[in-house]
Amino acid sequence: MGEMSVAAPSGGTSPVRDYLEAVLDLLEEHALNRERVDWARVRREAEAQIADATATVTGQAYGGAEAERRYIREGAAAVRDLDRHRPKGWVVDLRGNAGGSMYPMLTVLAPLLGHGHLGSFVDAAGEVSGRWLLRGGVVYVDDEALSVTPHPYLPAEPEPPVAVLIDGRTMSAGETTLIAFLGMPRVRTFGAPTAGLATGNVAVDLADGAVLVLTVAREADRTGRLYGNAPIAPDQPTPGDADALTDAVAWLRSVRTPSAGGSRVKG
Repeated sequence: MGEMSVAAPSGGTSPVRDYLEAVLDLLEEHALNRERVDWARVRREAEAQIADATATVTGQAYGGAEAERRYIREGAAAVRDLDRHRPKGWVVDLRGNAGGSMYPMLTVLAPLLGHGHLGSFVDAAGEVSGRWLLRGGVVYVDDEALSVTPHPYLPAEPEPPVAVLIDGRTMSAGETTLIAFLGMPRVRTFGAPTAGLATGNVAVDLADGAVLVLTVAREADRTGRLYGNAPIAPDQPTPGDADALTDAVAWLRSVRTPSAGGSRVKG
């Protein structure tokens, strides 16, 4: 989910057609599933639809670095507050997490994710195009720091067991957060299969200032297992939300002492 800058070409007989061609060129060159598309047909149909077009589209982006700082600040405070009770295990609730940016979520959960390699982006050719790394409470993709503020906190219980709750509304960056936990020795997932949108995007700057969000990669966990457009099934399927939490708590108690408590973080 990095960014790249690509300028749309200018000139030509129709600004609308030039704009369309620039976007289609980007899609044909970079899109994850570009080999499955009949681009000649797509171009013919798209050009027919804009034959009489003259209007421009406007929009406004919300969020940004300040929203991410607030999310990390409040989420990190919640983790530290829960950890004061010295929980023997954690529940990370990703049900209904429809995504957004992966980096604030991974930063908040850094105390539970360990250090080093968390996962990676894998391009259409099967090559790793970016490794997710955690160093000192900061999330990196390769050598680029993506956390707007660090969360270098160590839990009172080293390497605690973690139960992750998921459902069909867990998608995109929510699934990325799930994937960052997969492959860890004391992690188990509960609930229902995810939406199946475990892909990586780039934000492409167009000539008029618009941004095209383009899917260019699938995601892999720390073991190298690859995910993408198929739902991720839980280790322990459960019929309902209440059952998922009940089963998660039962598992946490089984891997520790019968009297062990737990803490829950809503992702």
